Amino acid sequence: MKVSRSDLILYTIAFISAIAVVVLVYAYIEKRIADAEAHLPVKTIKIVEKPELAPVLVASRDLFRGEKIEKEDVQVLMIAKEGIKLKGVYSKPEDVVGQVVKTDLYAGEWLAGRKFVDKLAPEKVLSEGIKGLVAPGKRAMRIPVNPESGLMGILSPGDHVDVVSVFSSANGERTISRVILQNIEVLSIGQASHFKPKTDMQKVEDSGTKQDETLAKKSMVALHVDIQQAEELALAMSVGSVHLLLRNQTDVNVSDSDGVNVQVIESMKQKKVAHPAKNKRHTVELLQGGEVEEVTVQ
Repeated sequence: MKVSRSDLILYTIAFISAIAVVVLVYAYIEKRIADAEAHLPVKTIKIVEKPELAPVLVASRDLFRGEKIEKEDVQVLMIAKEGIKLKGVYSKPEDVVGQVVKTDLYAGEWLAGRKFVDKLAPEKVLSEGIKGLVAPGKRAMRIPVNPESGLMGILSPGDHVDVVSVFSSANGERTISRVILQNIEVLSIGQASHFKPKTDMQKVEDSGTKQDETLAKKSMVALHVDIQQAEELALAMSVGSVHLLLRNQTDVNVSDSDGVNVQVIESMKQKKVAHPAKNKRHTVELLQGGEVEEVTVQ
């Protein structure tokens, strides 16, 4: 059978078209597969070598400013070296034992050099207790207080207080209360033992003995003051009584006050305390399973 020229051209075009269709379909399928693979989550396995560990000293209990470190106050933890970013971290207990804490530390907190009072020399640590916390030009002055005047139970080292003095006027005609010092840092709180004369009842009970004194304990608060403040505080304690007022940690403002006396208090009128208005509340009855329940909503 003889194929005509026109038929040959037609067959050739059909063959080329078929090849083109196959190529296009293949390219489309490959593109769809590539798009699907791009959106699939790729799971990678990262092989991590065991990290190199280094010893780090941490506090084994809460430590307060001014305390001297003992061996039982610290413990050693092994930490990955790459996780140690804090500079000056101690690794040996003997490096910190005997040092004085400069700021409050919490149990588990890392121990670094900047958290302790600076040393005078490599072989000698600053004096014990609050002596190492007294800044140049400042003094530590201890004052006796009682639970009412000294905020016992809520006062902590590092707090700041105002000092109120209650004293008689120079002519003795008036009793005055006045703030004499403001924003004074508390260095330490403790008790001091001293002897006081026994009462008549105690003397009767202890008849036959030569002891006329009994050991007593009084709470003491050490304040961080300069020379002038120490003089004012000493005078206030000698002529009257002093009271401590706890300040907010963020409050550094100094308030002006002329003080008050008995005449001022007597002439003062009672002031009504303004309470914030209460929000209006509504009662809604809920019916659940045949039971009525009242619910109060704002």
